Amino acid sequence: MDDATGPVVIAVDGSPHSARTLAWGADEAALRGAAALVVCAYQEPQELTGWGWYPYVPDGVSFDAEARESLAGAVRVARERRPGLDVEGRLLHGPTVPTLLGVSAEAQLLVVGGGERGPRLPLGSVVSHVTAHAECPVAVVRGAAPDDASGPVVVGVDGSRASLAAASTASREAAPRGVPLVVVHARPPIAEPYGRGVRPPPVTGDEAVPDDPAHRRVSQVADDLRAAQPALRVEVVLLDDAPAHALLSAAPEAQLVVVGSRGLGSFRGMLLGSVSNEVVRRAATTVLVSRGAVPASTPGAAGG
Repeated sequence: MDDATGPVVIAVDGSPHSARTLAWGADEAALRGAAALVVCAYQEPQELTGWGWYPYVPDGVSFDAEARESLAGAVRVARERRPGLDVEGRLLHGPTVPTLLGVSAEAQLLVVGGGERGPRLPLGSVVSHVTAHAECPVAVVRGAAPDDASGPVVVGVDGSRASLAAASTASREAAPRGVPLVVVHARPPIAEPYGRGVRPPPVTGDEAVPDDPAHRRVSQVADDLRAAQPALRVEVVLLDDAPAHALLSAAPEAQLVVVGSRGLGSFRGMLLGSVSNEVVRRAATTVLVSRGAVPASTPGAAGG
């Protein structure tokens, strides 16, 4: 769990999946010892006139009454689920994406529903924009009900500072849950010269090729995580596979998958890397997109 002090912001929209999102977010806030802020974005209806678009609200009519009632109901459900939790509600007036990005500036975590998933399905516009541009970590909620979540937390590392920050976040998620942390590192197959297909790099693992550079670096990351969380069980998985596919293959029983965000060019820190994007799109379970990067002096931060 990240070290921010703001609330866990839970975005609901009245859809059937919102109940799952609300339950996960309330449980996460309680786990972090944080307040929960339940939000719902509402945009006033508009009437097209001959002079352009103008807001139109008849006297005595409150168009957001239904949204306020739905939000109040969500706050009640969160309080009933976690009686000791500090829960507030806030109706956000405006388009969904800009309002959620605005509230992310005060949050330690933004929780949104995951919607549809699949290898050929684009991310929903809200999820894709929020995971790419939010100013805090974002949890995209999917999978089984929270009460059934007993699997490990899985994180992918590739030696980048963003992935090492994700590993640190994942350890702080796994420890209070009392579940193992699975650290996955994957190396893509190497293309054969002269168009003869692909060949895998040397097989690696805890019991094989201990002097392999990737094995040494991932093992060091695992040792650092164990030192920071002595009670945490950390497992290392090294695979010769495409990184996104390796993460998804390692996470069928996971309750949470943690990935890093990696910026590009002038948008550094604002764009989701291709591996993280694919995991968010295809994962059957909840995915936490971490933010930030560990300092270069942090153990294991040399890359790989």
